[in-house]
Amino acid sequence: MASLRDIKRRIKSVRNTSQITKAMQMVASAKMRRAQELALKGRTYMSALANVLKHLQDTLADGAASPLMEERADGKKLIIVVSTDRGLCGGLNSNLFKEVLLKCDADADYLTVGTKLNSQLVRCGRKLVATFTIGDTVEEAELKPIFQLVRKGFTDGTYNRVEVIYQKFVNVMVQRPDVIKLLPLSQEDLMKVAGQDAIEDETNPNFLLEPDPKTLLNAILPLYFGHQLVQMILEGKASEQSARMVAMKAATENAKTLIGELTLEYNKARQTQITNELLEITTAMKAME
Repeated sequence: MASLRDIKRRIKSVRNTSQITKAMQMVASAKMRRAQELALKGRTYMSALANVLKHLQDTLADGAASPLMEERADGKKLIIVVSTDRGLCGGLNSNLFKEVLLKCDADADYLTVGTKLNSQLVRCGRKLVATFTIGDTVEEAELKPIFQLVRKGFTDGTYNRVEVIYQKFVNVMVQRPDVIKLLPLSQEDLMKVAGQDAIEDETNPNFLLEPDPKTLLNAILPLYFGHQLVQMILEGKASEQSARMVAMKAATENAKTLIGELTLEYNKARQTQITNELLEITTAMKAME
């Protein structure tokens, strides 16, 4: 049996740990609310933008209308992996990595947003061409190099397809890995993003466009492509903070349970020690009679 001093030391250590996990839970909870709000607002914006593009039927039917819509046979595939920069978020990154192994081509180039999966990707033979770190507050200046690299790689023919794998935010308890085609853009992809809004607007499909549809398309498509990537990063941030809050809450509760068990063990050991001391005193008194 462990000594009383050892048990007290363990209780103190676990209590200190529980205070840290409780503080991390509160911080993650505050960040989660902000990240969740941004992710949900972003969905509405993306749906409205896709709904506008959907109505450019004639222009969208022209494959040469925009370089971002060109289908090519030559070139490699680029896969963007949106993970986290820090751990302590449960199985979020491990579940994402399993999805990468199942659904992503081994011979593709990989670009990571978040560094947590870099070592695993390299270890399993995936070619990592670039990695970026994004703060909790997603800033446009941080994302601009990513947009430029991806867009240049696609338009110059280095890549014929760009996909993004990320953790889609469902709710606080559920985050689901998802793979989305980012480039080339297509009418079918826009219809999926537009969703219910596209169905409701079928009764009034005519838009008054100024300037001409092709110019408008070439201006809006890069905006749509950029915000689609931003949306996936926001989804990943909301998933990260939700998973971290749940993990830290579970850790705090486990620490409290362990403190209770250690306290019970300490009381039993203390009671045993007192009993033994009383027996020694009684035995000594009888020996002196």
